[in-house]
Amino acid sequence: MIKSLYTRIVLYYCAAVLISVAIGFASAVVLFWNSGYEEEEQSLKRSAAAIMQLYEQARPQDAASFLETAAQLASVRVSLQIPGREDSEQRFNWKDDESYGLLCDCGAAYSTPWDIGGDRYKLQVLPDQEEVSGFSEIAFILAIVLLVGGGFMLAAGRHLVKPVKAVTTAAGEIAGGNFSIRLPTDRQDEMGALSASINHMASELGQLDQERQAFVANVSHEFQSPLTSMKGFSQMLLEGTLDASEQERALQIIGQESDRLSKLSDNLLRLALLDSDKLALSPVPFDVAEQIRRTVLAFEPVWARKGLNVEMSASKTVIQADEELLGQVWSNLMSNAIKFTPSGGAIRITVRLQNSQLETRFYDSGARIAEEDKTRIFERFYKADQARDRTREGSGLGLSIVQRIVAIHRGSIHIVDSPLQEGKTFILTLPVPQLEHQGKETAGPGCIPQSQQTG
Repeated sequence: MIKSLYTRIVLYYCAAVLISVAIGFASAVVLFWNSGYEEEEQSLKRSAAAIMQLYEQARPQDAASFLETAAQLASVRVSLQIPGREDSEQRFNWKDDESYGLLCDCGAAYSTPWDIGGDRYKLQVLPDQEEVSGFSEIAFILAIVLLVGGGFMLAAGRHLVKPVKAVTTAAGEIAGGNFSIRLPTDRQDEMGALSASINHMASELGQLDQERQAFVANVSHEFQSPLTSMKGFSQMLLEGTLDASEQERALQIIGQESDRLSKLSDNLLRLALLDSDKLALSPVPFDVAEQIRRTVLAFEPVWARKGLNVEMSASKTVIQADEELLGQVWSNLMSNAIKFTPSGGAIRITVRLQNSQLETRFYDSGARIAEEDKTRIFERFYKADQARDRTREGSGLGLSIVQRIVAIHRGSIHIVDSPLQEGKTFILTLPVPQLEHQGKETAGPGCIPQSQQTG
């Protein structure tokens, strides 16, 4: 199987030339061999008759000079020989006398008996070696070559262009929004690879289109729910049907929903910025362990209110990264852990170096995530087991932001279940080629070392 389109084109061209030349030559042989031979033989016969007739009329004294001149004028070669005596042969208008024995007259020739002065001779007339002929045969062969070669290349071109037209049609369908179109990929050349790439592109575009539609639907839903609540309570306040306590409660709900819309808008803008090419990282050296510690302390009122046991194990670890973006990562992971950890549960955070990578683990003792949800937990607006607890706030964008920031830093994040106990762990790794690591524990004021448990 030829796997290169370039090689296939070259072979098609060579085959077209060889086949057309062979057919042209064979056609010329079939058409001109017999007819050309007979026509030339008749011409030699007429030349022989003319020479004999002129000789009878002129009766020259020097027969040899007459035959030499007559042969030249008739553009033929003449051989005169007494039958049975090879040494008696005389030749006229033969240019290479010394090579008589080497000449091969394999073409047309005409022989006739001729009586001269009472002696019988054998007159043989052959075409002149210097006569240029066969222009019609050459022209016919060239015409056959052009016709056959052109037809072959036309058929080969149609065969080669057919998949290109199919790709063009598929590209037009994809441009029109038809992402379900697929091209055959049975070819093993460049066109087969191009068809496979087109199919992959159509599949990816179809997936992106579905995600776009789902994204628009989710955004509309996330905005519609608080707006509906705010509109309803506003209408009740305007009607004046609520007492003082109910009015206060309504205003609190309106404020909460306003905060929810503000956070949602902020997250959407942040995702748009992270997805754009305009985002420029600002890497600076900083102690990531200290940054996480400050994040944990910032959430202390929240996890203390739920009675959570929070532990952190980390040594001073200086990395080069965008401090502001990574701060958003730790904040989202901590918020997620607090949200899904039941009252009295535990959260454990570890930071360590492993194989020139920074590994950060956020463990919480909340419910595990189903296997079918683990692959989608980082999708935008996706919420695992939404029916389990509808009281939890959140738009489903936090983990999407985390994954995007980690990807920008060429890192990775995934979820594993705790093998010995209830709970799950988010494992985040970042490459740190230039890492300054000191083994000093960050157990300063306000730090939460591993030996200390805060309830």
